[in-house]
Amino acid sequence: MKYVLLTGASGGLGLNLSKYLLDKGYFIVMLYHTNKDNVEILHNEYPNSMIYQVNLCNDNEIDQLNNYLKDNNIKIDILINNAAIDHNSDIENKNKETFMNIFELNTYVPFKLMETFKEATVVNISSDNTIDKYDEVSLEYDVSKAGLNMLSKIFRKKYPTRIINTIAFGWLDTSMNDITDDIKQYIEFVPFDKACESIEKLFDKQEDDIVIVRK
Repeated sequence: MKYVLLTGASGGLGLNLSKYLLDKGYFIVMLYHTNKDNVEILHNEYPNSMIYQVNLCNDNEIDQLNNYLKDNNIKIDILINNAAIDHNSDIENKNKETFMNIFELNTYVPFKLMETFKEATVVNISSDNTIDKYDEVSLEYDVSKAGLNMLSKIFRKKYPTRIINTIAFGWLDTSMNDITDDIKQYIEFVPFDKACESIEKLFDKQEDDIVIVRK
């Protein structure tokens, strides 16, 4: 049984991915910050799971997580950096705080986790906004994910024996999207089952470049 550490497990892609991988027989350590109900339901249903509350922006709490896993003889085989936040606004309303808050979780936290769990296979969840889409509204998020792309490449260069992949999704229908239902009907969302299958395929194969998944 392979042990998976999944950030942002309590909603959106993370919640769907948790259930998908649990059904496949993986042991999932589901990390959450504030929304416990969803992961607790899965944990009660699946014995091959663990839930752990952590503020990923606190280095000490990540170190405590690592120690907790070691104390329970859990060696992480696969790390999925999924947790992320965004800030949508016109460019005039962006500032140092909006940039730093998003960069900390979306880019620094994956760095910290990749360094902490040095032997784990890594899948970093990015966005196709970093490939060929440019929108001032999501500027901070897009810059942070572009940084995540670079982080993956640098780690692959430094640790050539590790599998470290990046997957960039198009639109996913998550709570991060502040979109009304009447507009959603015109958006081609990536189905969650397709997203989950695409992520699992990266567990055993080193890709040459960023994997882009759109509908």
